[in-house]
Amino acid sequence: MELYDMLHPMLELSISIPAIILCFLPMKNHLNGKGRLLLLWGIPTLILWCVGAGWLCWRLRYSTKLCMLLTQALLLLFYCKAVPLSRWKTVNVFLAVCGVFSSMYNLAILIDATLFRRSGAVALSLNSTILYVLLCWLLLGVLCYPATHAARWLLDEVETPETWYIFWILPLVFWCLNTTLRPRKYSTLYTNRVMHFYPILILALLGLMLLYYALFYWMARGIAKNIRLSQENKLLQMQTAQYRTLQKSIADTRRARHDLHQHFKALQGCVESGDISKVAAYVKAYGESLPPDTIHPFCKNYAVDAILHHYAEQALLQKTDLEAVVQMEEQTIIPEPEFCSLLGNLLENALDACAASKTPRFIRLHIRQQGSLYLTMDNTSDQPPLSDEKRLISSKHDGFGIGTESVRMTAERYNGDARFEWREGVFYASVMLSSAD
Repeated sequence: MELYDMLHPMLELSISIPAIILCFLPMKNHLNGKGRLLLLWGIPTLILWCVGAGWLCWRLRYSTKLCMLLTQALLLLFYCKAVPLSRWKTVNVFLAVCGVFSSMYNLAILIDATLFRRSGAVALSLNSTILYVLLCWLLLGVLCYPATHAARWLLDEVETPETWYIFWILPLVFWCLNTTLRPRKYSTLYTNRVMHFYPILILALLGLMLLYYALFYWMARGIAKNIRLSQENKLLQMQTAQYRTLQKSIADTRRARHDLHQHFKALQGCVESGDISKVAAYVKAYGESLPPDTIHPFCKNYAVDAILHHYAEQALLQKTDLEAVVQMEEQTIIPEPEFCSLLGNLLENALDACAASKTPRFIRLHIRQQGSLYLTMDNTSDQPPLSDEKRLISSKHDGFGIGTESVRMTAERYNGDARFEWREGVFYASVMLSSAD
């Protein structure tokens, strides 16, 4: 009997194991190779904690509620430290898991009251606790696929900070509702028709929460699709403009070549007349009438070349010296739209910083592909950007810089790295990307 009493609090605390596993499932792209280490050391440590804390609760005859709150607080701190992601995102995920698991606890109470007619204060029996633990592990199995696909996509792609600033309210409200609606005594469930509508209420809350997350996912997919189409349209416009410029340059060159033999005849006449001054004047006039130099491509990839030419023209208009040295293959190392978006964000931010600068403006871009791809960009920036920990704060709106955050997220998604630094009036951006395969 004492063994059963001792196992009871240990089992109640053990539901933190499937809960924290569910929290980590969407974070595979952000663990930087620490997933296996966390599994090997984190899970055994948590098991030892549940056994030790459960034994202490049994020994001192304490309720596991306070110990469970302490466990949740420690897990939240560990979770935020282990995942190098925005605190708003990690807290959102943790609260969502807490909200879902609180529904499982209410279901366990209902099953306990149905199978074993109880009285007094609500306290799960050992059999109901075992069933509660099984329900939690079953829930982990059911939500494994959505967590590793839909939830992971949301964390990787939804980079608007304002979304995560307010999204944590929903799981917190569901957790509070589940806690508030939880009966304090078993007699409450046996009163009137409570036993009939209480399970419907619990399942309805759980269904609404899951439905809300599903709607948010579908809405985010639609918004991301529109953004991607907008980026592709912008890239297409740049490519079209670049194509027209190349066509004009080719036509001008052909026209100049066609007229070249006529100029040779005129020069020959000047030479035969023996008037060297006429030759010099004619050559000077001809040189001034020549079309501009043919546009030289920055790289073999047409889309990336169009991006570079577009921002080179913008830099010329605002009197910024742009120097680009690109050594990369025709095929981009990551999907072409994502690389073009990354490069465009860096160049746009650099041009914005140069436009606000009073010192000589310059942008120095170097791209080198050798196995991995290395990109560095230095640009004039009179004022250091504001930052919060690892993220830069936008100068265009309240919140974090979406461009730099997008660059950092893209780099992390492809096992790379992105770093930003300001020193003595120059902003330095460095990006490393690995193959998408």
